[in-house]
Amino acid sequence: MRASTILIAEDERTARTSLAGLLEAEGFRVLTAENGTEALSVLLSEEPEAAVLDIRMPGMDGLAVLRRAKEGGSDSALIVMTAHGDSGTAIEAMKLGAFDYVSKPLDFKVLLTQIERAIGQRKLARQLRAAQESAPAPPISNTMVGHSPAMQHVYKLIGQVSTSNATVLVRGESGTGKELVVNAIHHNSARAQGPLIKVNCASIPEALLESELFGHEKGAFTNALYRRIGRFEEANGGTLFLDEIGELAPALQSKLLRALQERVIERLGSNTPIPVDIRLVAATSRDLEAAVNAGSFREDLYYRLNVVAIALPPLRERRQDIPALVQHFINRSEHAVSITSSALTVLCDYHWPGNVRELENVVERALVLARSGVITEDEIQLKTRPEQGDTVWTDFAPLEEGMKANVATLEKALIERALRQTQGNKTRAAEILGVHRRLLYEKIREHGLPE
Repeated sequence: MRASTILIAEDERTARTSLAGLLEAEGFRVLTAENGTEALSVLLSEEPEAAVLDIRMPGMDGLAVLRRAKEGGSDSALIVMTAHGDSGTAIEAMKLGAFDYVSKPLDFKVLLTQIERAIGQRKLARQLRAAQESAPAPPISNTMVGHSPAMQHVYKLIGQVSTSNATVLVRGESGTGKELVVNAIHHNSARAQGPLIKVNCASIPEALLESELFGHEKGAFTNALYRRIGRFEEANGGTLFLDEIGELAPALQSKLLRALQERVIERLGSNTPIPVDIRLVAATSRDLEAAVNAGSFREDLYYRLNVVAIALPPLRERRQDIPALVQHFINRSEHAVSITSSALTVLCDYHWPGNVRELENVVERALVLARSGVITEDEIQLKTRPEQGDTVWTDFAPLEEGMKANVATLEKALIERALRQTQGNKTRAAEILGVHRRLLYEKIREHGLPE
């Protein structure tokens, strides 16, 4: 296998020579440049896997090299070297597309780790492009339905995380379609040709879940009559989806944390470490932050899982998607069926506690009952609210406080919900609420909400 090629662009001769020697000792093929102009030429002609660029070089500084290399089509992973504490330059470098930055004086172990990560990321990006060119993945819209601002944001996040190996935590109420998000992430990633292995942590007894995940050796426990390969090993080279991750027992949380940190597992009854190459996606309908505060979920595991979070909105908060979802479910029917506008209005006005899954079931039932290929209000069977007053706040709003106070209460509650759903992203919250971002900031201050 050809050694990875690294470019070192550093105008200080001793530092350049020393760094090149250390990298060559690690098995890399090293190219060097003493100024920015030479560095840009080498980047575009030699196409090294990675480059380490000093920011301050004669002729053309590192930021200019970075900009010109990206404009010239270079996909080399670029790491910039900045003066200690020069945060402004580091931020600008990242905006221009640098993979990462390191501060001087250099810590070679840190730099070596960054270079290895950069090369791996470049390889993954190239695999993704090759996979998309040879076998294009189905577009997200083929499996996920909805054009509301909230869903457009979800699609955007899926597209962004699909090009990386980052761990993803999909959050949302039961029935919102979390598994569809997982499918979309996998099928739009460089791992699309690998397996997608799914485990529901809530549906498997605690005593069996450890063996399910990590496997076991023959004789590891009573009735272990043969070796069993666990789901981590089955997912090697692909994606492992752990649904209802919040239901994991504390002992399993600890073992999962180790597997995620080291990407190594051990089967039950064995001390042999087994490396695994997986991309982990987890999902939960639980409030993990509350579980962490209550001590039932490990804080370090929470942060390891919550690298990229995708929050799926409940159906009641994206009612404009209901007509498209209904038509999507109708189109799957073997027979030509239509729906009356009054029946569609009934569906749009319902509160949908079971979310998209409940809507799908209601439409499927209506398709069975529809006469002459038309779904009317008679075929729409919905659960009645157990207590109307439990969900319609206006029935119990204190009239003596006046309209202004009640509107303010509702306004504050809506802002808080939008901020929770977007995890504090005020731009997204403003989009969901249909107001200008400046107005949202004013209302946050007016209601005394945390900035």
